[in-house]
Amino acid sequence: MEKNKILVYGAGGFMGQLFLKTIQNQHFDIVLGSRNSFVTNYPLRVFSLDYKSIVIENIKDIKLVINLAGPFKFTNIQMVEACIENGTHYIDIAGEMPELEAVFKFNEMAKNANIMLMPGAGFGVVPTDLVANLAKQKLPDATHLKIAYVTNGGASRGTLKTILADINKEGVVLENGFYKKAMPAFKSFVLQANNLKFNLVYNPWRADLFSAKLSTGIQNIETFSNFPVFIIKMMHGKLLCLRDLMLKRLINFLPVGPSDKQLQKGNTICYAEVINSKGEKATSILYGPEAYIFTAYTLIAIASKIIQNDFKNGYNTPNLYGAELLKSIPGISVE
Repeated sequence: MEKNKILVYGAGGFMGQLFLKTIQNQHFDIVLGSRNSFVTNYPLRVFSLDYKSIVIENIKDIKLVINLAGPFKFTNIQMVEACIENGTHYIDIAGEMPELEAVFKFNEMAKNANIMLMPGAGFGVVPTDLVANLAKQKLPDATHLKIAYVTNGGASRGTLKTILADINKEGVVLENGFYKKAMPAFKSFVLQANNLKFNLVYNPWRADLFSAKLSTGIQNIETFSNFPVFIIKMMHGKLLCLRDLMLKRLINFLPVGPSDKQLQKGNTICYAEVINSKGEKATSILYGPEAYIFTAYTLIAIASKIIQNDFKNGYNTPNLYGAELLKSIPGISVE
């Protein structure tokens, strides 16, 4: 009998709970996984990722694992290894380059196991991967790609902890097919959208630096994001005492995530710009719902594809499904 269950690991966190609210009208056979027990109406399996044999035992009847337990640098490898041994598909919502790069190392093993690996199945990669490829379709000989996004809404505690921990550490930029060291906020970019101007800074950790290279083939990529002014100062190595205070004390007094009002009023903009060797330019821009809600819907859309056996063995980016993936997501418009 074919497996059809979905295990949502990290289901007790903010994103896990939002995802479960969003899928209430979907016909998925859901099982929850968590390090700690909590009250839920779904079947719950409590286990850590410390021992592969225990993980495999808990996913032996699972067709797809949705990993929501960040920071993913601490959870993705353990879960991917177990999924490969068990023949279980894997997706997560990682949004930083090292996290995607780490999973890519299992590409051939996943092909041999006849499963798909798709890290970055949330807002952190899905819309930017799609707009990058839409822009590339307009200018097939593009040599340079600029990706930017704007988010309007709150942030979860988990997201803040991940961002603040490495806020002033170097990342990379892709130049002529090679990754070179780049510092956060070393350059800026002004995005005009919806008759507004947004000041964005270079984000050297973005997963797009890896995913868009794979999906578009473009060898020069820059990534930009919007941040509050005090965060940008931290990126430049300032206010780090405040950063440390926030991580050690203040962050635990913040709400676990955005309020329902923030989720409903929030919105996102994703922008891609490509240029070829002649200086010709093409752009694509996407307007969407708040980032966490966006993530919940992209997870549903991708999970639906996999459960219906619409997948490709090995490592894939969201552009595997193209812009069609956006059709089931409310509040989307693309220019």
